[in-house]
Amino acid sequence: MIKFRRVIILTGTPGVGKTNVSRLLSKRLKALNIDLNKIVREENLTVGRDVERETLIVDLNGLLKRVNEIVESSSQDVVLEGHYASDAISPDLVSHVFVLRRDPYVLKKTLKKRGFKESKVMENVLAEILDVCLFDAVNKYGTEKVCELDVTNHSVSEVVESMLRILGGLDEPLIGKVDWIGKLEKEGRLDEFIRAL
Repeated sequence: MIKFRRVIILTGTPGVGKTNVSRLLSKRLKALNIDLNKIVREENLTVGRDVERETLIVDLNGLLKRVNEIVESSSQDVVLEGHYASDAISPDLVSHVFVLRRDPYVLKKTLKKRGFKESKVMENVLAEILDVCLFDAVNKYGTEKVCELDVTNHSVSEVVESMLRILGGLDEPLIGKVDWIGKLEKEGRLDEFIRAL
């Protein structure tokens, strides 16, 4: 039986708000919510630990297989959330990819509040400045399926409303709107991040 459902990815650098946004979006769509970090932990889909970076090394092949199984067995829309979501599902199953973006200074404060060590904070802030998650999403899914949303100073409900407008065809999905390098350069603050490299 063919199941008509959308698979919507939420990705972005750690600290941009993916989890809260995906939960509310899933609720609004009555969709299945898949938290990739939770699946990795609960189903032990790792191949080791990166001690220096203080993170698990995800078994991407195992995760891809497991997520595809879950999606294929679902008859409802699916919201898939995680910063490595672009590697966790077959591109042909995906209908929309939302890349959440957050101002580097706000992101830095958020990650420090969460207790990330300084090197991990800077690694993630630099990934945000350099558009790493956006690049990965466009590289995997093309520009037609990808939309970036600047979530800085927006509530979770405002972000979800923007997504619902795009999903409903009321607004166009856009990329290339966020330019942290240009913003930091204009503010004269780019050097402080370059020095962190």
